[in-house]
Amino acid sequence: MQRLKQNNVQEIFKRLYLNLPKDLYIHQGLTAKYACALFVKMCSAQTYAQAARELSIEAVRLGALYHDAGKILIPGEILCKKAPLTQKERSMIHNHAEYGGDIAVCMLKKDQEKYENTVWAMAEYHHERWDGKGYPDGLRCEEIPLEARICCIADSYDALANDVNNENRTKEYACAEIEKNAGSQFDPLLARIFLECIKEEF
Repeated sequence: MQRLKQNNVQEIFKRLYLNLPKDLYIHQGLTAKYACALFVKMCSAQTYAQAARELSIEAVRLGALYHDAGKILIPGEILCKKAPLTQKERSMIHNHAEYGGDIAVCMLKKDQEKYENTVWAMAEYHHERWDGKGYPDGLRCEEIPLEARICCIADSYDALANDVNNENRTKEYACAEIEKNAGSQFDPLLARIFLECIKEEF
């Protein structure tokens, strides 16, 4: 009975996730692509090689796919709003990270449950910043789980490079923003590795 209830919850969450606005749904796949590319690249970097062994590319892929799972709690009119958000609406947007970890884990299949720690951390902490000014917990530097730092860069790059509402957003613009915010928003070494990855692979 417990497993049946869990399957029902999983199915409900997945259906809600699939019904997110199309551009947000596409964003999940692109974020996963960039996160996996960064993970592969950092595995060969001496500084992160040891830490990377504690992760797996499948865990990173799933975490990136479900990093915005908490957005199923946010009304579509707020997610798609073009005008500036009110303070209340901004708080609602921020809440997607606070609840995202638990929702993302609920969407995992039984054979994916071994990845739940990575998936939870990526959904929960991908809006934390290297300088401690992010949310939901204001973590800073290496307090932020490595997998969440990976997701932060991949998520931000896609949002910057593929903004459907702004034709001036390009790969070059996104790379410049990642470089500018390395050491404040982003882990500086990971940002450098990511920019090398973009130059070589994309």
